[in-house]
Amino acid sequence: MAIPEEAALDRRRFVVGAAGVVVGAGLSTLSHPSASAASARRRRVGVVPNPIPGGAFDVGPPLGVLHVFAPGDPSVTLPFTGTTLGGFDVEPITITDFKGSSAVAFHVGTARASDGTTYNLETDIRAFEGRFVVDGVKHRGSFGFV
Repeated sequence: MAIPEEAALDRRRFVVGAAGVVVGAGLSTLSHPSASAASARRRRVGVVPNPIPGGAFDVGPPLGVLHVFAPGDPSVTLPFTGTTLGGFDVEPITITDFKGSSAVAFHVGTARASDGTTYNLETDIRAFEGRFVVDGVKHRGSFGFV
């Protein structure tokens, strides 16, 4: 069965939609704060978590080096990057001193631009929510990785 032209997912709609999901997941924790949480937020200064050691990938400017591993079935090799998934006991989190929940998804396929050009598509999308420690101080947060 052919997919109708207007239902095809182009690269821009995919990336914007994926970013919206990650942002929405992060904002959902802020939707109904308690009085103490709202008070703490007014005093809060942004804290940058420490990256995990190893797993470095240099993706170039503006991102630079990403500290990330590819968890999953080691018999799977992603077709476009040639990345082989590292196993089921590989760390999905990208920051140190973290305790919480994580979700990981790899998507593979093609995307069609508005001019009809077809592109290979491979994504690694992750979401995290939990507690982390920076300079001995405990923090709580939600993070997304696309």
